[in-house]
Amino acid sequence: MLKFISVYIVAFVFMILFPISSHAGSSRGPLIKASFYESGHRTASGEAFDPNGFTAASRTLPFGARLHLKNPKTGQSVTVRVNDRGPFVRGRSLDLARGAAAALGMIGRGVATLEVARLD
Repeated sequence: MLKFISVYIVAFVFMILFPISSHAGSSRGPLIKASFYESGHRTASGEAFDPNGFTAASRTLPFGARLHLKNPKTGQSVTVRVNDRGPFVRGRSLDLARGAAAALGMIGRGVATLEVARLD
């Protein structure tokens, strides 16, 4: 019985000294909800909309901001440039051009939770 209790004490002390974090050693960025869109001839920045491009629409980020996006479910990642305004659906942070969404593997579902890091 004493041996059994001492194992628990050692385990407890080890957990206090070396806590386990679900993100230990990871450089994971914040998570956002993103969708994709295909319509439009011109973006809010004045550029022609390219549905196959690697661009994004954001309500708050400035035009030209570059973002590194990663889909944790597929492991796929891309870099996009903000050139439009949106999305206008509650709970979503970015609208991606179809090209970026396809590269992230999110076309089938239409919406994905992505890791995001601003590059500039």
